[in-house]
Amino acid sequence: MKIKMEKIMKTRQRLIEDLKKSKTEVVMAIKDFRKDMETIIEQLEKESIKELEMKFIEEESKLQEEKKKAETELDGLKQAVNNLKKSERNKAQQFVSMKMSLKSIAKTEDASCSLQTRVDASISFSFDPAILKFLQKLKTFGSVRHDSTTVFRSPRTTAYSVKYIENLKISGQNDNKTCLLYGSCITEDGSVLLADYNNKKIKRADIVKMSLTDYCCVPAEPYGVCCTSKIEAAVCLNNNTIQFVSLGKQMTTIQQIKLNHVCFGISCNDDQLYITDNGRLLYIYDLTGNMLQKVTQDNVGLNLFSTNRYVAFSDINDEVFVAGWDKGLVIIDGQGKHCQTLTYSELQGASGVCTDRKGNLFVSGYISNNVIQTGRDGKKMGVVVKSSDGLVCPDSVCFDPRQCKLLITQYKKDTVKVISLH
Repeated sequence: MKIKMEKIMKTRQRLIEDLKKSKTEVVMAIKDFRKDMETIIEQLEKESIKELEMKFIEEESKLQEEKKKAETELDGLKQAVNNLKKSERNKAQQFVSMKMSLKSIAKTEDASCSLQTRVDASISFSFDPAILKFLQKLKTFGSVRHDSTTVFRSPRTTAYSVKYIENLKISGQNDNKTCLLYGSCITEDGSVLLADYNNKKIKRADIVKMSLTDYCCVPAEPYGVCCTSKIEAAVCLNNNTIQFVSLGKQMTTIQQIKLNHVCFGISCNDDQLYITDNGRLLYIYDLTGNMLQKVTQDNVGLNLFSTNRYVAFSDINDEVFVAGWDKGLVIIDGQGKHCQTLTYSELQGASGVCTDRKGNLFVSGYISNNVIQTGRDGKKMGVVVKSSDGLVCPDSVCFDPRQCKLLITQYKKDTVKVISLH
């Protein structure tokens, strides 16, 4: 109980620190949002002035044309007056001049009628009252809430079913090769991080707008990726390195940890990194690179893993789930002791694994081209996604509980399956 209370105390202290950090981040986000609004308002102002300029040029052009027309008529009248004065002593010439003058007068009368209709040349502006009314109704920029998606809530005891499927395109203009997406994870703000092995990039995408947000280059080909906090992620590289990435407005690489073994899948829980080697070992490190434990054998000395891939953590206890191609789903406890190994007839080549935050797991079958759902007891609840849904060689899975969306990366695909469940 003492150890348990110490752990709770440390966890709460970390949460207090995270809370303070989140407050600072939210203040910055509010200020950034205001800047975004100011940018939009400035753009609206520019467009309004642009529209004004176009209207001004149009009206000025018309007035200049009318002015020129009046000048032309005036010149004609002046010429007629001069002709009349010159013909005062010549009756015949005076008669001709009078006739020409009458024609000029008639023509000018017609022109003056059209020119005299304009009495105002000012430009006015009417603002959109809906904009002002909308802003006046608002009290804040949005809502402040406590996001506790990691907290276990009411359990789900039924199988999910597919509502609809979308394909999120991940290839970018600066990509040199076809995307090869191995690892994936959901960030605190609901974005998805993707490890693009072929292009040596970590990519971030918005699964609401279904678009690529940004990316950062890493020094070697990446495999797995996981979030270590709201503002940081860790990536396994194929040069036996853990690369940390800052999740700011623009992602950037920061510090590295050099290890002496292969790093493939990676997950973070209670400030500890669980790293698979795509083989028979599971390593547990702290965030500074100190190895805490190496898990390889079961309780009787046999190999626990074979081609281990990705790791997930239970929502309801300290169990750790490791997906492996040959072994299926291996479950260990918080001390690294083997609990049980689960295999499923419908699942071949277990690769990705993630939780739904309600006690269930999603496990992808690379060879069987499907994703199954298991309950808290490890029993299969159903096949959620099938090959008939267009799923081919699924590598990793991650789940966004807020939108109830399952994301699946596939081998050598430029798209990620985004599946809305219900």
